[in-house]
Amino acid sequence: MLRLYNEEAAINHVKTLSFKRHAATEGEIKVVNYLVKELGNEKINFSVETFEWTKTMAKILKLFFLWIFLFVLICQIISLYPIITWSFLIVDGIFIFLSLLGIRYIFDHSRIIYFGKKRESKNVIATVQAKDLYAKRPVIIFSAHHDSAGSIYPIMIIKFLYLLGALLLLLYLIFTIILSIWSILSLFSITQINFAYFLIRNLFFITGLVILVELIFLLFNKKVDTSIGSIDNATGVSILLELAKLIKKNPLEKTDVIFVWFGAEEMGLWGSKQYYFKHFEELIYNYELNKSFNINIDMVGSSISIEDEIGLFRKRKMNENLNDILEISANQQKINLKKVKTPIGSGSDHLVIKAFTKKVQKKNFQVSCFFSREDTKYIHSQKDTPEKCSTTNLNGCIDICYNAIRSLDLRVESLRRK
Repeated sequence: MLRLYNEEAAINHVKTLSFKRHAATEGEIKVVNYLVKELGNEKINFSVETFEWTKTMAKILKLFFLWIFLFVLICQIISLYPIITWSFLIVDGIFIFLSLLGIRYIFDHSRIIYFGKKRESKNVIATVQAKDLYAKRPVIIFSAHHDSAGSIYPIMIIKFLYLLGALLLLLYLIFTIILSIWSILSLFSITQINFAYFLIRNLFFITGLVILVELIFLLFNKKVDTSIGSIDNATGVSILLELAKLIKKNPLEKTDVIFVWFGAEEMGLWGSKQYYFKHFEELIYNYELNKSFNINIDMVGSSISIEDEIGLFRKRKMNENLNDILEISANQQKINLKKVKTPIGSGSDHLVIKAFTKKVQKKNFQVSCFFSREDTKYIHSQKDTPEKCSTTNLNGCIDICYNAIRSLDLRVESLRRK
C-alpha cells in the first residue's frame, strides 16, 4: 500500500518522546516544546493553553477507601454481637446510598473539583479547517494525552486488587443481609443463633479482615514519575502528529478536524476536563455535534485495538457505528484491528466529552477509543519502553483513522447534495 507519509516518522516520535513526562515537570515542558516545534514546522495552526489541576481524584479515592474501611470496621464490630446484627440493614442502607451519591458526583466528568495544592499543565490544540467553511459543519476531534505516570505497584496487581475488592465487598454485603435477616428472625424465635449462624458469621468476619488488609495496601499506592510512557501514551501523541500533517496537506471537504494533546490525564483527566470546560460552548456554537465524532488514541502497542463493548455484567456498545466504520477502513486496507470488550473501560479522555455531550443531549455524538488492553501489563512501569511499540501498528492506526475520516467526510458531502 502506498503511504502518504514517512513510515518511520511515528516510531521515531515514540523513541524521541520516551522520557519521563509526569504532569507539571520539566518532562511535560519538553514534550510540549516538541509538539510546538513539529506543528510549527508544518505550518499547522495551533495554540498552547495552560490550565490548573490538583490531585483531586487521588485524594477522593483515598477518602473513598477510608469510607469503605470505616463501613467494614463497624460491621466487624457489630458481628461480634449476634443479637444486634439486624442493624446491618441500616448500616448497609447508609453506606450504599452515600457511596452511590458520592460516585455519581465524583465521576461527573463535566465537573471541575479542586482539592489540594494547585499545579499547572498544558494542552496543545491544532485545528485544520474544512475546504468548505459553511456554518454548523461537523467536526472530528482527535485526542491523546501527552503525560506519563508510574505506579508504586504493578498495574496488573492494582487491577487484580480492584476486581478482588469489588467481589469481596459484594460478598460481604450479601453476608450482612443474611446475618441481619437471621438476627431479626431469631428475635421472634423463628430461628436460633446456632452453629450454622456462627459459621456464616466467621466466614463474614474473615472476608472483612481480607478487605481491610487490601484497603490498607491500596491506600499506600500512588502515581510516581518512573515511567517513560512509550506505549502510554507516546504512541497516541505520535499518531496524532502524523495525522495532523496528513490532514494539513489534504484537508477534508466538509469537516473540520481538531487535534488535542491533553496534559495531566494520568492525574484525573484534567487536560480534557479543562479543555471542554473552556471550549464546549464554542464547539456547540460552531459545529453540528450530532454529526460529529471524537477518536481518542490511548495506547497502540503490540496490537491495534478499539474498545467496542463495555460493562462488568451487561455489555453496552461503545457507539452506534463509528467502530464499524473504523473496522471497515481496516478491512479495506487488510490491517488487523481488534474490537475488544472491557469490564469498565479504559478511563481515558473520551469519557469527558461523552459527559459534556450527554448533558446537552447531543446523543448522536459518537466516540471511539484505541486502547491496547494486552499492553496494560507494561504501562505505569519501567517496562513501558519503545521496543514494545510496533512500527506496523502505529502506521496501521494512522491509515485506519485517515481513511475512516475521509469516508465520514464523503458522507457529509453526499447528504448535503441531497
